[in-house]
Amino acid sequence: MARDLDGKDLDVLFKMVPELEALQKKGLVVEYMNILPPVANHHSRSVQEFEQRVKRLTDEEMRYLVDLVLNGTENTGCLRPEFAEAFFVLAGQRLGESVADSLREAYEEGGECGG
Repeated sequence: MARDLDGKDLDVLFKMVPELEALQKKGLVVEYMNILPPVANHHSRSVQEFEQRVKRLTDEEMRYLVDLVLNGTENTGCLRPEFAEAFFVLAGQRLGESVADSLREAYEEGGECGG
């Protein structure tokens, strides 16, 4: 689902991609409509780097991101399966395996890449 990132979304994005915040301060306009796909697809060279970026989040920030995914606001459909699974595993480690299972189900049900 396409959306305009709000302040909290940008805080989470910039925590995972601090170099992006520095570029924005230099005049780059952030036009992402989701958080996870750009982190995985544009700012991480590998699954391991993506994992390290996600690990920067606090439990509260992870819960926020999970809630966005589960309510359909955050699109994980553009994540390659190995990146999606890495996020699900990390979320499960932090928030419980039932959360990881719910994320996997949402990914499989809504797996289209759009917006």
